[in-house]
Amino acid sequence: MTDSTIWTEKYRPQTFEDIKGQKKIVERIKAFVDQRNMPHILLAGPAGVGKSTIALVIAKELFKETWKNNFLELNASDDRGIDVVRNTIKEFAKTRALGNVPFKIIFLDECDSLTKEAQQALRRTMENFVTSTRFVLSCNYSSKIIDPIQSRCTVFRFKPLTKEDIEDYVMKIATTENLNVILAMVMLEK
Repeated sequence: MTDSTIWTEKYRPQTFEDIKGQKKIVERIKAFVDQRNMPHILLAGPAGVGKSTIALVIAKELFKETWKNNFLELNASDDRGIDVVRNTIKEFAKTRALGNVPFKIIFLDECDSLTKEAQQALRRTMENFVTSTRFVLSCNYSSKIIDPIQSRCTVFRFKPLTKEDIEDYVMKIATTENLNVILAMVMLEK
């Protein structure tokens, strides 16, 4: 029987130590998690650099076994209207966190796809539920996020991964999957 898990999920980093690149960002965010006190966070940068991964690691490290109950993940490019903010997000934000962390996390991926009206509603929700909920927002272009949201967040700007970081990942996967490492390295060069 073969494992048919998609490799991007199978080999997604599970801890802060597993994350390649973005060293300073990881250090700062890990410090927030270690203190169990964090601001709203805006993660900006190109696709594939670890923004979604770090949001998941935050939840897993902060909440441990109750992370799924304390973490709401939405893709704003799919759910981009004001109703999602008024209903889904607000309803989740209203409830208390499970465990010993005083807040829950709402992760909005691709939040630069939210309409301006939805962003205004999100800003109000961020203000109204700051004691019970922290927002982790990710986007490719922070310039598409309204200033009132940006001013309520600690902004982290992600850079593309280095060739060395990518090679490390490829080598790890190739070894684990028992692939011809030379072939994997040739494919990386293209």
